[in-house]
Parts: sequence; structure tokens; C-alpha cells
Amino acid sequence: MPRKKWTEADREYLLANYPKKNRTELAKHFGVSVNSIAYQLKLLELNKNSRWDEKRDKYLRDNYLVFNNKELSKRMKATPLAISNRLIRLGLRRTFQWTPEAERFIKDNYIYKSDKEMADILLTTIDSVSKKLRRMGLTRSLKNL
Repeated sequence: MPRKKWTEADREYLLANYPKKNRTELAKHFGVSVNSIAYQLKLLELNKNSRWDEKRDKYLRDNYLVFNNKELSKRMKATPLAISNRLIRLGLRRTFQWTPEAERFIKDNYIYKSDKEMADILLTTIDSVSKKLRRMGLTRSLKNL
């Protein structure tokens, strides 16, 4: 199949019809492959599957340190993976700064509280608490109880 030369009229048609028609229908209309349609939509920055707009990005920027990805996914009606990918794309990272007070809390409570309980209190992740316990050489055993 010879390569199609896309005209301005073709692009206007795509712009007007991509929300209404699927890629297969558009490919049939133009006599090209679905991949060709996908490429043109990408060039035009058109993606009907994209649910990210400035309003949703702002909500993420304002709340990614307040809520974890699971909670954000519930609030924004998106998957946790979609939230994680969007945070990466926006350059947003959560970093927990271990203060002497937080370290003291871990040392005083690791026997009695689970990693999850301590993470919730410290507003960090379970993984962060688990790694800190290992780095501090703190382990739970029956003789500690």
C-alpha cells in the first residue's frame, strides 16, 4: 500500500471525527492502517482515552502528598497505576524525610505496632518504614514481646 500524504483537510476531518469514530472506522475512511491513524492522532496530540487535563493535574499536584495512590485513584476514578504514571510524567515524587523524632517513634513502637500502623501515623509508606527498621537493625521476635 502506498504511503498516504496527509492534507490539512484530512487532519481537520480527524479532529472533527476522532471523538465519534473509533480508529478502525477512521482507517477505513482514509484507506490506511489503524497504526497510521494512531500516529496521526499522536502528532495532533489527540487522544480520546486520555483523561488528564489541567484541572486533574492540578488536583494531583495539590493532593499527591496528602493521599496515597490508592486513595487518589478512588477520588479521581482512575487506576492506581494511572495515578503513578501521571505522577511520574508530572515529575512529582513523594519523599519522606526521617527526622530524629520519627526515628525515635519507630524505635519506641516497632514491637507494639505493625509497619502499616506506624506508616499511617508517620504519613509515609509501609515500605519506607520496613526499610528504616532494617537499616536501624530492629527486628521483631517473640522474645521481644
